[in-house]
Amino acid sequence: MKHFSTLREYCEGIQISAPKWDGFDIRSFEDNMKTVRQQMPPFKHEFYAVAIKLDGGGFAKTGNYSTENLNVTIFFNSPYQILQWDIPPDWKGFYIIFSEDFYRNTLSQKRITEQYPFLLADRTAPISLTEKEAEPITKMFMDMFEEHAMDLPTGKTIIRHYIHIMLHKVARNYTSAAVDGTSYNERSQDLHLVSRFKSLLEIGFHPDQAYDELRPHQVQYYADKLSLHPNHFNAVIKRITDISASEHIYRHILSLAKSKLLNTDKSVKEIAFELYYNYPNHFAIFFKKQMGMTPSQYRKSV
Repeated sequence: MKHFSTLREYCEGIQISAPKWDGFDIRSFEDNMKTVRQQMPPFKHEFYAVAIKLDGGGFAKTGNYSTENLNVTIFFNSPYQILQWDIPPDWKGFYIIFSEDFYRNTLSQKRITEQYPFLLADRTAPISLTEKEAEPITKMFMDMFEEHAMDLPTGKTIIRHYIHIMLHKVARNYTSAAVDGTSYNERSQDLHLVSRFKSLLEIGFHPDQAYDELRPHQVQYYADKLSLHPNHFNAVIKRITDISASEHIYRHILSLAKSKLLNTDKSVKEIAFELYYNYPNHFAIFFKKQMGMTPSQYRKSV
């Protein structure tokens, strides 16, 4: 399955022009239709996206839900969510795609999923809108599109505020219906738990942390922090995100490792210790299993 780590890779993969900014992009579907791959097999990327489809056939599938047979629709996806589509060249509307870092830069110290926990859910259905409901949201997309095109010094700050307002609007329309037999209140509690786990995961690998026997590599560490039995904790994480808590941990470690290998001159041994591996060879084994190459080979290959 294809996995796109940067917006540039994503745009190249779906056959549209390269993005102007590293952490944010906005497109109209009409413009994309000129070159975009009309059939895209399942893939993943590392960004959040919000789209409004005003017209068009075929389908785009995010997580377990599809836009097929829906008219005016808002749909969105989160990092690592499985996406695919099969569309004719008749789509109309807009989408934005952005990184966690772009959103939080100068605007918020909280993770985006702490403020908008519905973005954690792979089972979140697209939201159908009436034409009247779609008008103000479409206007926001158009305003962002124009701001992005001007590319002025304050443009990124302005667009962050647009994203913030848009997500509030989407949250207000987000369905409160039961999902998979889970009540809205129960699901909200689960989403909040996943958000807290994400925050703990980020904090857990800050440098100079003090640990007893448990380390941030272990599911038990986070379950204890949240005062939950590990089995219940893992079940909630899996139910909401479709992947286990341990997989979230592995992905976070891998992301940190790749960043340190590419952006610092530290040795593999130093990086291993910074990621709280007692034995550097354990880190090397983990990295090779995930990437198919050793940390040193990865550093040389990029």
